[in-house]
Amino acid sequence: LSHRPQAVDEVRKEFIMNIREATKNDCVHMDALLTKLIRYEARFDPNLSPEVVIEDNYAGQIAAEGCKAYVAEDHGIIVGYLYGFTYRIPQVLLQPIAIVDALYVEDGYRGKGIAKDLFRKFQEFASGCGAASIELKVMSRNRDALRLYASLGFCETKKYMALPLSQNGSK
Repeated sequence: LSHRPQAVDEVRKEFIMNIREATKNDCVHMDALLTKLIRYEARFDPNLSPEVVIEDNYAGQIAAEGCKAYVAEDHGIIVGYLYGFTYRIPQVLLQPIAIVDALYVEDGYRGKGIAKDLFRKFQEFASGCGAASIELKVMSRNRDALRLYASLGFCETKKYMALPLSQNGSK
């Protein structure tokens, strides 16, 4: 009998999900998922490269103070992750703010509560750091993400706006 791991795209009907804090050994998998996240978001932002390959992004970040990453595993295969951090601007912010910088779950695992479970872990971390709130940026046209964040209790408090500039005289 072979003990070869099943491809993530072939989602098992019964899965055993484990949400845990990421380790340095998980960084290569998180980088691969960040690659997929950016390629997915490229459909909403023409300035994002759909050919990007992320390498060595998280190795130095997950151990930094105020940073936290969680992974979701199905039978030992990482199928999703969340990376975030807290920050405080002395004399400006009375309490720290937590930021969800990246959240991604493989296609076949979406709609199963994994993103919510990852978020709840980060929420515990943020609360433990004394954060006043958790903030994130989301593509305005990413309806699935907007629904997810609304279901978690997020509400719009700021607008992130962009002014496209023409390049080399073209529009």
